[in-house]
Amino acid sequence: MKAKNQQKSTDEDRNELARQLKEAFKTVSPFIEKHTEIVCPECEKVCCADKHGRHDSNDLLFLGSLGTDIPEFLHEREENDACRFIGETGCCLERWMRPYRCTFFFCDILLKSIETDNAKLYGAFISYFQYLVSLRQELIG
Repeated sequence: MKAKNQQKSTDEDRNELARQLKEAFKTVSPFIEKHTEIVCPECEKVCCADKHGRHDSNDLLFLGSLGTDIPEFLHEREENDACRFIGETGCCLERWMRPYRCTFFFCDILLKSIETDNAKLYGAFISYFQYLVSLRQELIG
């Protein structure tokens, strides 16, 4: 019976970490989107390839801990095709639902835009980004 209680506690802890991680994504998203709205429409080579839009096991653990439906994986798409989640105005998934490798891929131009923003905002973004990474590491173990 003791192992069952430990499992319940572990599941509850994981679910709580996932909720905190979701909120962290929601906190950093407006800052990132401020820059993607400027940089991405001007880009001639879209970096949103389907291979980056595929959720890995850690993404699935996170989404599953939230009880979120997992976006469908379409096998007929080629890795270098445009991402299945990209639309006319960008990604159709909220940032917290996107694969981790997708949501934090910053091309050089986007990174430069982020780095040259208001120093105070950039510093706050970096601090919160580090917090987000630590939550994710704790969640996936």
